[in-house]
Amino acid sequence: MTYIKALYNQKVFLILVALILFASLFAPYFLTLGNIFNLLMEISIYGIMAFAMTFVILNGEFDLSIGAVMAFSGIFLATISQHMNILLAILLTVLLGAIIGSIIGILVSYFGFNSFIVTLCAMFFYNGLALKVSDGRPIMIMDPILNWIGNGYFLFIPNLVWIFIILFAAADYILRKTKYGRNIYAVGGDQKVALLTGISVKFYKTSVFVISGACAAIAGILLTGMLNAASPFVGGAAALTVISSVVIGGTSLSGGEGGVKQTIMGLLILGILDNSLALLNVDSFYQTLIQGCLLVLVISWDYYSRNVKVLKSVLY
Repeated sequence: MTYIKALYNQKVFLILVALILFASLFAPYFLTLGNIFNLLMEISIYGIMAFAMTFVILNGEFDLSIGAVMAFSGIFLATISQHMNILLAILLTVLLGAIIGSIIGILVSYFGFNSFIVTLCAMFFYNGLALKVSDGRPIMIMDPILNWIGNGYFLFIPNLVWIFIILFAAADYILRKTKYGRNIYAVGGDQKVALLTGISVKFYKTSVFVISGACAAIAGILLTGMLNAASPFVGGAAALTVISSVVIGGTSLSGGEGGVKQTIMGLLILGILDNSLALLNVDSFYQTLIQGCLLVLVISWDYYSRNVKVLKSVLY
């Protein structure tokens, strides 16, 4: 019984292992070095946003604007870099993302607006702003420093992957080892209890949106460097992909449960699923359909698990 329970607790990991075995056996070129690097680079862009989204969802909130902020940040960088040093432009772009996140956080925390509604409005606003500033066209940017960041290698590993690893380590350390991280869990678990223990709920709710905005800007910078262009269309489905990765990994939509290690597994599941289906020449429509079905199953299971815990607490 204990062995079965242990397997149940590792169900996401077992799904990931099964998916890797399936891809290795049936998807041609899946295990080639070039494909693995391409997979990791793609995961890295979404992963940086997914780490930030983990903070937001652990806090019991949503951020649907993260993809739009990523797209607008890329356009902003490509525009201002024509008039200043690229490193200063990068710094200002990250600062812009943090400011956008702080505005959203203040509206949610201090004015009591629903995060779903606020970030949905922000998504439309920044998508529209990106289209307006770029005239609906990609903006080319051929800076050697930015190109090296997006396409260069260090110790035979892509720079994007190094940045992904560094931000993962930082996020995991913050959530597991710091007072800030413990309070994030506390606020997401029960806001009323957190308030009674003296935790500034408004501060922590605002801060996670600042992190989300800054990470969206970093993702926009990295994607612009990788493509040597900024496009207003790149953020379309990014928010749903990022949220899917966090939830499929095992972070609860209700807040207070999960972490970036679980998010890593969710990212790998979605990334390997998309990659292997593409290698098998499966139509993109079916790829999206499978991802949607998987998300529905995970959300349903999360809802069921929550209800079972509540029922057990009442009965026992």
